Amino acid sequence: MVPLDLTLAAPRAPREQLADVIFLPRTIDKLRASLPGGNLGAYTIEGFSTMLLDALDIELDALTAVVRDADGDASVAAFVRSETTPERIAAWNAMISERLPRGGDRAAALEVYPWLRDYPELPKALDVLAEDDRRHFAAISSSAG
Repeated sequence: MVPLDLTLAAPRAPREQLADVIFLPRTIDKLRASLPGGNLGAYTIEGFSTMLLDALDIELDALTAVVRDADGDASVAAFVRSETTPERIAAWNAMISERLPRGGDRAAALEVYPWLRDYPELPKALDVLAEDDRRHFAAISSSAG
């Protein structure tokens, strides 16, 4: 796959799915950004992406190699399906869908996302990440124009 520059655009949305796995497309984009020629910008692999891999029992280095050599998402999806179980996927999806920002520590979440005070309708971590992406790239767009 072609490396990505995540200073120019956000990775795919947190709730997007591939191989029935929530967050997998976003993880793929972050791995693509970690390849030579890519740029992770403010994003990291540590966090939900490593939690995802741990939950599915997939090694980071193995998935990174698959992403590097893949001709598209279908190859990565096939690899993920071959390396994990439907039960692991279901458990991950259930957990990540309900996860609160900073594991439910609202004070810690507000330290990282101070704007969250004005958005009580965003209680789930994946929704907070999506809004944070939107805000970050809206700020870049407005400063570039």
